[in-house]
Amino acid sequence: MNKLAIAAMAASCMAMAAGQAKAADYVVGLSVATLANPFFQGMTQGVKKGIAAHPDLKLINTSANGDANTQTNQVTDLINQHVAALILNPINANSIVPIVKEANKKGIPVFTLDRGAACGSCQVNFLETNNVELGKEGADFIADQLKKRYGSIKGNVIDLEGLLGTTAGDEREKGFSDEFAALQKDNPDLKLIARQAADFDANKGFNITTQLLAAHKDIDAIFNGNDDNAVGAMRAIRQANRFYPIGNPKHIIIIGIDGTEQGLSAIRKGQMDATLSQNPLTMAEQSVAYVEDYLHGKKDLVPAHQYWPHMLLTKANIDSPEAKAYGLWGDEVSQ
Repeated sequence: MNKLAIAAMAASCMAMAAGQAKAADYVVGLSVATLANPFFQGMTQGVKKGIAAHPDLKLINTSANGDANTQTNQVTDLINQHVAALILNPINANSIVPIVKEANKKGIPVFTLDRGAACGSCQVNFLETNNVELGKEGADFIADQLKKRYGSIKGNVIDLEGLLGTTAGDEREKGFSDEFAALQKDNPDLKLIARQAADFDANKGFNITTQLLAAHKDIDAIFNGNDDNAVGAMRAIRQANRFYPIGNPKHIIIIGIDGTEQGLSAIRKGQMDATLSQNPLTMAEQSVAYVEDYLHGKKDLVPAHQYWPHMLLTKANIDSPEAKAYGLWGDEVSQ
């Protein structure tokens, strides 16, 4: 082998080594609340896609399986591995605070995704949907449907709350309950006949709705903290032989939040009236982009708090160009 060939090979090896070093420049630790929920499956896919778009980032991916102590232990382990940044989807806004502050002490920036930590500036960026607005719009949707049915806003409504203690669960409930109370001031025949937490869980939604259907003969609508709650409620309605098609005066109006594949399918089949869809894929990709900016010294490009767009989906618009442009993430994740 001549000297030129040897030099070329050496240069190539150095370039490869540099590329490998670059790929490991920054390790990002991800902790999601659970992968049992399709929304968080979509979020994880979005983070992975975002990481793949930035060759200098590497991902360590963890799921807490719905347990706050597990999440604390996993994030502690990530901190001890000296990750360059953390993307957290907290199970509980308060219980995550000590570990976020521990990351702060070690100089590790924390980015919270969909759910935040109850410590304000301890997180570099909190990227979420406007959950108060989601709850408010859910109440308004139900009011609009009841007015179409009765000519005025009246009827019996159930509130299946989400997982309280999370920013998403608490704020959706605040948005719904505040707006519902405001509607009741001018519409005294609008009644909230039950409010129970189904914890973003389809089985709990099913069990609670089954009990409430047995206790209440007349139910006009159910607001659900997410689509899992809604799926459970729909299953209970069918099992109790209380399902009537949309447009029938006995139909129980169902609205969820998230835009999961099950929710989209139920809307297309006419079993569920609406969902207020988020897009965890694009939201998660943006979170990774903020991590990249921050690590490269572009801190001015990273907002402390940002609301990601959401969209009301019904059978009338679910397959419209506007919905497809927004992104039907539930369809994408199920493929």
